[in-house]
Amino acid sequence: MTSTLTGPGEPGRTPEAGTGAAPSSTAANEAIRRFVAGRTVWSKEALAELDRLRGQWQRAVRAEMVKAA
Repeated sequence: MTSTLTGPGEPGRTPEAGTGAAPSSTAANEAIRRFVAGRTVWSKEALAELDRLRGQWQRAVRAEMVKAA
């Protein structure tokens, strides 16, 4: 199941999350930017989602670096 970011405090799942396809680093970075935009209060759940998104971005960057090498 995928969802989109609809406002502060809600999960910011990327469209790729439900397909099994790894997002590009650009797409992962954009997902992080959308998720953090306008936030001033961070719940434990929101921080966990941010951590998940950052991990997804890190994996995408690594994969792109390996592919380029």
